[in-house]
Amino acid sequence: MLEARKATPVDEFIIKRIHYANIMKSMGELEEDLASKAEPILGFKPSSKIKRGPIGIIISIICIVIVLMELNRSGVI
Repeated sequence: MLEARKATPVDEFIIKRIHYANIMKSMGELEEDLASKAEPILGFKPSSKIKRGPIGIIISIICIVIVLMELNRSGVI
């Protein structure tokens, strides 16, 4: 007779990853959902083109500088 083999930690990890992959949305879907929810508040639908353009790059640089300053001030860096 065939006996059922006990799942190893690696098997459990793979099963969990497959399960999460089936229930998780892609980044594009998440962005679209958030943009749709923000449209009534902002008055326009935010686009990922804004984030990839010059304005998005400037905002990203400012955010990185703020994070680095806070990490330095807290003693992490």
